[in-house]
Amino acid sequence: MPRWLQVPLGVVLGLFMLLCLVGSATLIVAPSEKAPVLAPVLGVVLVVACLWVLEKCFRLLTGRRNKGGLLSPRWLRAVGWFFLLLPLAGVFTGYFRSHTLIAVVQTAAYVSLFFGLRSLASHREKHAA
Repeated sequence: MPRWLQVPLGVVLGLFMLLCLVGSATLIVAPSEKAPVLAPVLGVVLVVACLWVLEKCFRLLTGRRNKGGLLSPRWLRAVGWFFLLLPLAGVFTGYFRSHTLIAVVQTAAYVSLFFGLRSLASHREKHAA
């Protein structure tokens, strides 16, 4: 992408993400009365996503080069562990009892994502050197 397009795109997307960040932080600070637990949890997830996009906007503004993808091998492994922990959370919340067939299919998908992301991380590390 040409540099003359990167800077305006980074500014516009960055300003929009700052607005989204304020809205996401509102979910944490002033949670909804209808969902007192879900709103802060969703707010934290959205704040993390907004901060990640803001980092990408900063990369567009400064012109830093991409070194093989949006996520580094360390972050790929971290996201992989997150996917592996989702079925464990389902066991403790009773999700497997209420949605047995769907939970088994989702668990297979999450375990596949875990191993796929670990494989991608090791492939990127091997070819980065």
